[in-house]
Amino acid sequence: MRALLGLSLCLLGCGGQPAPGSPSLRAPELPPVEPLPAWPDDPPSDAKIALGTAIFFDARLSQSGHSTCDGCHGHLTSFQDNLIGAVPDRSYPTDRPVLERNTPSFFNLIYAPVFRWDGSHTDLIDVAAFPFSEANMNLGADVPSAQMKLKQRLTVDVPGYVALFQAAYGVDLRAQDPPSVWRLVGRAIAAFLRRVVSRDAPFDRWNAGDDSAMKPDAVRGLGLFRGQGRCVQCHHGPLFTDFGFHNLSTSPPRKDGTRADEGRFLVTGDERDRGAFLTPGLRGVYDTAPYFHDGRTPGLRAVMRHLASPASAADPKHDPIFDRPIALTDEEIDDLIAFLAALRGAPVVIEQPPLP
Repeated sequence: MRALLGLSLCLLGCGGQPAPGSPSLRAPELPPVEPLPAWPDDPPSDAKIALGTAIFFDARLSQSGHSTCDGCHGHLTSFQDNLIGAVPDRSYPTDRPVLERNTPSFFNLIYAPVFRWDGSHTDLIDVAAFPFSEANMNLGADVPSAQMKLKQRLTVDVPGYVALFQAAYGVDLRAQDPPSVWRLVGRAIAAFLRRVVSRDAPFDRWNAGDDSAMKPDAVRGLGLFRGQGRCVQCHHGPLFTDFGFHNLSTSPPRKDGTRADEGRFLVTGDERDRGAFLTPGLRGVYDTAPYFHDGRTPGLRAVMRHLASPASAADPKHDPIFDRPIALTDEEIDDLIAFLAALRGAPVVIEQPPLP
């Protein structure tokens, strides 16, 4: 259970090679989503999932008492918020901040090896709890202070959680130190994320041989996706992502050489990573506008026009795939969008639970 997802919409591909898939599929490099991981070191249970679901919806765990995980990763909006920048917890005394990066969807996060637009996290448990220390939930200016506040919330302010943690993990939360409580919360949210999986899309049925599952325009779009558009070079595998980092010229250098967002460079310090962001998975992408790391682009058509134009190579550190122009007509873009619509999975229905 060591993984998660980040995003950077590179619909036309950014280097790398497709992963092998099942030869029985029509598009073997795009296999179906795998079964849920077993997690032998922390086996999932109904009690753990129920606990994580409660935490996900409980506004009392934020500083203001009004913010929830669901507020940014809405279960009714493909587990994101359709906003350019997420709205953080509004308990700041003197200002009303906004977050500078677009909220990624939680779909299929359970399978990812790296998380966030810049890949700053590689541990699902850690990244699941981390927003409590940020403006999202605003429990503290740093992780240690947020850990202390979170334990207080769960054991003193809302003491009903003590019994839920006992049932799920067999521990008395009151006897745990704040870092241990923090990890338990992350584990519970990770268990909840097992429910947030996008699979069984029309494309999957077509890929397995059902001719009626996709309309002709979507089939044409798949051909462009695998061929002329070069999308599959980055968007391959069951989740349609290489989990790599690519510069699409979405945060180019200003006159003084700085960027609005340095992207992956903030993590690695490698000059080659300036302006590079994580490739998003495309399952469910049709419903998760706006796009790119900063939510600058309102729709998929605008994304494709950017990537199929000289703008994609405007950054001196742009991905080499854009050295060779990609030409797409309006009709071809329509077909690509039809294919992306065919990546909508079966509905994920989650009801808000009774809270302790």
